[in-house]
Amino acid sequence: MERADLVFFRRWFTSYVAGYYGADGNGPGPIHLKEDHTARTCKEITLIGHALELAETDLLLAETIALFHDLGRFPQWGRYGTFIDQDSEDHARLGLAELARFKVLDPIPAEEAALVEEAIRHHNAKELPGHLAPRSLFFARLLRDADKLDIWRLVIEERRRRGKGGTPKPHSRELLTEIHEGRIPDFDLVRAPVDMQLLRLAWVYDLNFAATCREVLERGYLEALFEELPATEDMHELRELLTSFLQRCLVHNAG
Repeated sequence: MERADLVFFRRWFTSYVAGYYGADGNGPGPIHLKEDHTARTCKEITLIGHALELAETDLLLAETIALFHDLGRFPQWGRYGTFIDQDSEDHARLGLAELARFKVLDPIPAEEAALVEEAIRHHNAKELPGHLAPRSLFFARLLRDADKLDIWRLVIEERRRRGKGGTPKPHSRELLTEIHEGRIPDFDLVRAPVDMQLLRLAWVYDLNFAATCREVLERGYLEALFEELPATEDMHELRELLTSFLQRCLVHNAG
């Protein structure tokens, strides 16, 4: 694809999202939230892509993937008034349906369009399927890393806006055990806000590139996420475990 294609995609996306604004031309908070998240995910994926020294065409493709990865959030909010997939529809599938309905990806080669679609299809899955071709797997991993960087940022900023809460509720021992054993727990194990925070921390196991791990460490994301958790020995051990994992990632996932 060419830069002109990305320019077209950006314009189309802006026009599409504007369709969810009110008569006054302003969108509700949730629409702006996802619009802003999209813009930042585009920046994150480009940051990682530059660190990986991707070719210009692959950088354009990566940004296109990030631009459309949450497209389904807009019809999801418009139809259901929620961003919870379990209470509505899978937002990845909704986004793919919109891309197909408007034939958005028609200007680029079919193989590139397929890479965009495949990355979007799996970006919100617990784990990537084993059948993906190497190039599809690469872009899917790239998107998942970029998406996590901004979600972590959003969670941290929201916590700082609302200030420190009350005494945290007890966490799920089963969930904590899963993380200690190097696994990302199932969402079904989340039963309290502290469990959700632990689940987000476990996402570090799904990071794929040294550049992403470096950003997490340098931005102090782990420290900020642990601020909301009880200062127990369990949590201290978990923090050491995840920090060590990220440091190993810098070596083993380089390039």
